[in-house]
Amino acid sequence: MKKKLWMIFGPVIVAIVALLILLWAPINFKTVTPTKVQQAATSLDVRVLKGESVKNAAEKENYIPIIGSSELSRMDPFHPSSMAQKYHWKNKPFLLGNPGTASLTQAMNVGGMANLKGNKAVMIISPQWFTKSGVQAEAFKYFLSPLQLTGFILNSDHGDKAMNKYVANRIIDLGVSKGVIEDNALERISEGKQITSFQRFYIKRVSRASLQSQDNLFGSISMNNHQKIIDKASSKLPDTYDYKHLNKLAGKMAKEHSTDNELQIGNNFYNKQLKKNIITYRNTHKHVTYTHSPEYNDFQALLYMFAQNKVEVMFVIQPINPYWVKYTGMPLSSITNFDTKIKYQLKSQGFNNIVDLSQVKNPNYIAEDTIHMGWRGWLMMDHRLKNYYKDKKANPKNTQYKMDDYFLTDKWANDTNFSN
Repeated sequence: MKKKLWMIFGPVIVAIVALLILLWAPINFKTVTPTKVQQAATSLDVRVLKGESVKNAAEKENYIPIIGSSELSRMDPFHPSSMAQKYHWKNKPFLLGNPGTASLTQAMNVGGMANLKGNKAVMIISPQWFTKSGVQAEAFKYFLSPLQLTGFILNSDHGDKAMNKYVANRIIDLGVSKGVIEDNALERISEGKQITSFQRFYIKRVSRASLQSQDNLFGSISMNNHQKIIDKASSKLPDTYDYKHLNKLAGKMAKEHSTDNELQIGNNFYNKQLKKNIITYRNTHKHVTYTHSPEYNDFQALLYMFAQNKVEVMFVIQPINPYWVKYTGMPLSSITNFDTKIKYQLKSQGFNNIVDLSQVKNPNYIAEDTIHMGWRGWLMMDHRLKNYYKDKKANPKNTQYKMDDYFLTDKWANDTNFSN
């Protein structure tokens, strides 16, 4: 009888024990190959965003991250990944963003990128993040990585105390719960206290050790593969880089792909997302404002993460489709005031490399949909990236940041008394 039971349950028990050993054994599994990193660079796979092993492997190779949100999925010929492939940039973009990711998610993401220290990054800022309510709790909880959370908790004994308190309080306020011990540790950090010795031991040796093993084992399995899309897009570009010629080509392609509407929106997006209810959007944004938002505080947490690791950052303020702005009745002051406020927050602390696409002389076909870059917008950004990507190491002169805790306050979140 015992032999029969073992024949039935033995293999299951052995499999469970083997899995537990894999997840908790102090073994560094080498599953992230250069080929996997190349695939991950354009995959936009959420496991890559929430993990650490693939991104840290990419930082050892010729990749510079572009951090953003849903605009990164607009892979037309002028997308940075297409341009980098066609024109053989020394360093290639590594895309980190998904629809719904905003400043706080990316702060946790950057905090977990140990190998980003002393290197470059690109950060795309979306005005629409900066609403009165800020990031949606469900979106943040979905993208919050338990692995990155444990890293934040363990690193909370150093760095800026005000920032650590802010992030811990924000995570708690957004309703995140990842375990009793982790929750209690966050409570202590939010109160300005250090975590206990037991909390450190458990989170480091048990919780985080298991999460790291899972990330090493499963973080790069069956990722999205967008290489064929990039290949097709880059094949439409001329062999020689000439900005004026490419600018005309971008306008031509954009015009050909936005024939179903007068808003210069790509046909695919327009027909799927807007056509049936387009009339309901007319004059609906008359009272939109982007100057009162907790997102400014979340953005400051992200800036702290960059500053702590001496990361040189190019910030790109992406445009809102000007035809959409007019159709929805959005006041131009909503955009200009946001632009002034966010640039004040950046420049006053030493983040001076800003590519502002929110106000350009010729905005035609700068956006592919309503609020995301495409075609000429990508090309304008690429033109600045081309030289920036020649060296991935940060210039120490460009990382002399002077951080100000005022930008973590409610007063700043709602402040309109600022200058550029």
